[in-house]
This record gives sequence, C-alpha cells and structure tokens, in this order.
Amino acid sequence: MKSDLWIVFAVTAGFLGFQMGYALPPMQEVGLSAFGHGDKHVEESAEADAAMEQFKELENLMK
Repeated sequence: MKSDLWIVFAVTAGFLGFQMGYALPPMQEVGLSAFGHGDKHVEESAEADAAMEQFKELENLMK
C-alpha cells in the first residue's frame, strides 16, 4: 500500500512537471522580452547591453 502511494506521487509530479514545461516560455524568449522586445521594458544599461551581446553570440553559434 505504501509503494502505491509513492507511485501516485511520482506519476503526478512527472505529469505536473511536464505541463509546467509547456506553460513557461523558453529561457531565450524570457531574456529577450525583458529587454524591450515584449510587454516588459527594462532601462538600457551596460549590463543589459552585455546580455544582449551574449544572446547574439549564442544565436550565431546555433546557426
């Protein structure tokens, strides 16, 4: 009986984790939307510029 309860917990946790993966946007889109390409806007700063350069470099590596 105890092992059946843990199986239910494991299946439920796996299913919820899978659903959360589809509910949250990919990390690259989250980063880009924080720099003014989405609904949110962050003031331009040296840190924001460095982060955008890093995204561009990663994007070029993916090509």
